[in-house]
Amino acid sequence: MSAIRIQRLEKELIKLISITLNTKMRDPRLQWITITGITLSKDLHYARIFISHYNNKASHKKILELLTKASGFIKKEIAGAKLMRTIPEISFLYDDTEDKAAHMDKLLASLKDDYDNDDDVDEDYDLDDYLDDDEDFFDDDFEDYDDLDEEEDEDLN
Repeated sequence: MSAIRIQRLEKELIKLISITLNTKMRDPRLQWITITGITLSKDLHYARIFISHYNNKASHKKILELLTKASGFIKKEIAGAKLMRTIPEISFLYDDTEDKAAHMDKLLASLKDDYDNDDDVDEDYDLDDYLDDDEDFFDDDFEDYDDLDEEEDEDLN
């Protein structure tokens, strides 16, 4: 099976399963569930569905358990859409990327708080204080560059 076809099927399955979860499933415990990704095996017999949930009081284990019980209904919806010849065995996994990102945000915020003291204000350096306006750095140097260009032209000929 070509990798491009598998990617297209994964995208279509994400759409189909998202619509099924949001419109056709009537369990209030399965609200606010998002399909973050699907990985199909090369032979299309197995599908790993990665989910996350927001604003849902149920635990990760409980949601995965409910989705596993509803996998027959989801497989029936996949068969009804006629996307694939064989319906894959479905397994659900929790995607903890959002949890890791929130943890990293907290760490970065705590680092910012540690280094964000108003007492130790660094003054901005002004380059004009270090440069003397009386000296022209480039006036003498341009003549030397013109001589080099003429010498290079003579060497090339």
